[in-house]
Amino acid sequence: MSEDASFELDVFLPGELVDLCIPTSDFALKSNWYNWFNDRNLVKYLEQGVFPNTRKKQLEYFESIPGSRLVLIIVDKKAAPIGVISLSSINHQKKNCDVALVVSDDGDKRLKSFVGLESMALITAHAFELLGMQRVNAGQHIKLAGWQNRLELIGYQLEGLHINGFVEGNKSDDGVSIAASRDSYEYLASRREGSLWDNYENMRRRVKSLPNKTYLDILINIYENDRKEYYKNIYSL
Repeated sequence: MSEDASFELDVFLPGELVDLCIPTSDFALKSNWYNWFNDRNLVKYLEQGVFPNTRKKQLEYFESIPGSRLVLIIVDKKAAPIGVISLSSINHQKKNCDVALVVSDDGDKRLKSFVGLESMALITAHAFELLGMQRVNAGQHIKLAGWQNRLELIGYQLEGLHINGFVEGNKSDDGVSIAASRDSYEYLASRREGSLWDNYENMRRRVKSLPNKTYLDILINIYENDRKEYYKNIYSL
């Protein structure tokens, strides 16, 4: 963020470690939000980053956000913007939407994964409670398995593995699809005083208690063994 930037963002969804705030044109022009998408380390598992981003492009993006998308800036408790999170393809008829997240390296490195987790919890609760969604979808690179495992703590279940589903230039890798349902949201919220994120200490304890063998490990084994054998038999008919 540039040193001469002077503006405040209104809080839309308050949290414990972070607040999700409303972006403004002033923020798009004066902050380094645009440059997060030029950082190869941040976007290596995202579709962005093929073409350079600029402040002008970021402003144009903000000013053209459709009604089917909600974009919020992740701000830490020192009022520093450290990421962006969004709900897109918001479909009130089918009652589902997609969620996406980028957390920069500007904040406390020790809290980065928890900052992302609380941000996801806040916007997921908003999708179910205020937007009336029944389902929130997401997808990610298979190398983000640890992050996927943490997301399971707030109701995101693994639904599929996509062979070579992530393509960047001449390279391809596997991807996964995940989703949170209203049922999982309501169940977890009922056990945590009405919230997906009750507090940092409890979430940290839960992360430490996650199983060593994840459902992704089980699914990969099925794809590499049972699935291959199944289709080998099918193709030999």
